[in-house]
Amino acid sequence: MEKMDKFYEKIHGSYMSFIGLVIFLIGLIIAIIAEPNFSFFFHHISDLGAPTNSAYIIFDICWFITGIFMIFFLIFFTRYLQEKGGAVKGTRIFLVLGIISALGILGLAVFNKIDSPTMHLASEYVFFFAGILYLLGFTIIEYRMPEFPKAQAILNLIVAYFFVEYLVILILDRVGPIISPEVHSFTEWLFLFADLFWFFENALYSLKVK
Repeated sequence: MEKMDKFYEKIHGSYMSFIGLVIFLIGLIIAIIAEPNFSFFFHHISDLGAPTNSAYIIFDICWFITGIFMIFFLIFFTRYLQEKGGAVKGTRIFLVLGIISALGILGLAVFNKIDSPTMHLASEYVFFFAGILYLLGFTIIEYRMPEFPKAQAILNLIVAYFFVEYLVILILDRVGPIISPEVHSFTEWLFLFADLFWFFENALYSLKVK
């Protein structure tokens, strides 16, 4: 951890989140432009990372790099919470879950839904389940910190809701055609942007409140 602390002294950990988000958005925009008749109601995120999209390799590379930067940010953010009085043992547990969730992102980037559907689905579940747990965990820790704004903790719950909502839809979709394709696709995008906003907002907060 000492080496990581020295690294973050040179480069503020919040920048890890900002860089990762910018890289992902670049890949996302390129893939959307390459996708014919793109719509948030008819195309899934996975569609942009599959061979049916001519820019899928660019998207997957950006997605993979983003996952790595998110891991670096989560390590920084955990240290940040500890310095502000967060429970050390609890933050470490939820850091591990955050890293597992980020590894799910790496899996989604490596295994696309056409060539490796089983591994792609497994990566989705890892991403979602671990994501829900670390968001709820950080919520509890932040809520118990006297100097930490309660609004920050509540933000975790809001983002976790989008995780749970899409996970439920994903499971129901495996059971049968209960949810319309339009709702399925749009809910997935809502979940993604909520997750990206969590990283952005927490990075911005930790940058301002040193």
